[in-house]
Formats: sequence, C-alpha cells, structure tokens
Amino acid sequence: MTKGSKLVVAAAGFLAWTFTAAPASAAFFSGFEADAGLSAGQWTVINPSFEGWDVVDGPGIEVQNGFVGGASAYEGNQKIELDSHGGQNTNSSITQTVALTAGTYEFSFAYLGRTGDEGTNGIGYSLAPGLNVTGITGVKADGWQVISHLFSLDVDSDVAINFWAEGSDDTLGGYLDNVRISAVPLPPALLLFGSALAALGWLRRHKNRASSKS
Repeated sequence: MTKGSKLVVAAAGFLAWTFTAAPASAAFFSGFEADAGLSAGQWTVINPSFEGWDVVDGPGIEVQNGFVGGASAYEGNQKIELDSHGGQNTNSSITQTVALTAGTYEFSFAYLGRTGDEGTNGIGYSLAPGLNVTGITGVKADGWQVISHLFSLDVDSDVAINFWAEGSDDTLGGYLDNVRISAVPLPPALLLFGSALAALGWLRRHKNRASSKS
C-alpha cells in the first residue's frame, strides 16, 4: 500500500466515524402537567383550554392526576382522556398550533387504551400540514405505547396538532400523554461530507503530482 492510499483510507475512516445520528431537539412538548387544581387520585374536565390546547368539540379535556381510571400517567403525574365526562356526546377534540421552521421533525405521543374494548379506546390525530389524518386504538393490556411519525416542512409553517376521541361515547376512551415535536438535524457526516470529498480530491491530485515528478 502506498503512502497516498494510506491517507485515503484514513479519510474514509474519518467519514465512517462521523456518520452518526445527531440527537433530536424538542421544538414542542406538552406533558399535561399544568396545574389543574388536582390532588393525587382526582380528575376534572377542563374547557375551553388547558396547557395551550383549545377544545374544538365535546365536553372538554379530562385531566387525571395519579392513579385514575386504572392507570397512572406515562410520565409525571397527569394524563388526559378525550372521551370526557359531561354531556351526551362525550367524545372531545383538541388542537394546538406550533410555529416551526423548515426542516425534518419527529412527532410523537404516548397512548394507552383505557379498557379491554378496542372499539371505545380509539384516538384520532393529525398535523396540518405534515401528517394526514390517522388513528390509534388498543387495549389496556398492551400498556403505554409511544407512537411516532417523521414529517418535513419545506418552508417555515404554523402546524396545527389535532387529537380527538374515536369510538363509543361512553366516557371510557384512550389515554394521552407526552405530546412532542422534535427537530431531526442532519447527521454530522452529511454536514462534513462536502469537506471530506474535497479532502479526498486534494489527496488524489497530490498523488498525481507526486507521480508525475518521479
């Protein structure tokens, strides 16, 4: 192996070492931990807004503190339910708008089915723009699940996060916690890729000049 080829291998090794995923940074987070005046084991229905979430339809946001409805929060002390007590149509929907810059993001939240009946535990959700309408359902035995999606914005945008209860209007719905949008930066290697290619080109030219002089 020549000296020039050793340098090329070293540069390639540097590329491989730098090609690691960069950590995501939170652009938005809602853990439903705002003060609702609740002690452990208590719950209440809040309308028209809570922790930046506006109620669009239904009785409101049912905030639960501690072990309520057979489950504790995914993280912290409080979780919410959108098939809320109050009124005949108990399924509620909420929205919150977040200003984001152009880039790639991960949208995620924690979900738990309250009962053993998938037909009443459903939660629908969407991002506008960014994610078409979709939904999740399950049963209590599944435990808490973290649902996540990647989406990209070509330009700076106001993004509306929407959640709503699906299934039977029976005050027994899915639980929601830890709604997050995290920026997903480019891996460091992509940022350095152009520089690395330039370095490899310089090594190649340097080797060719050395060969022509010999």
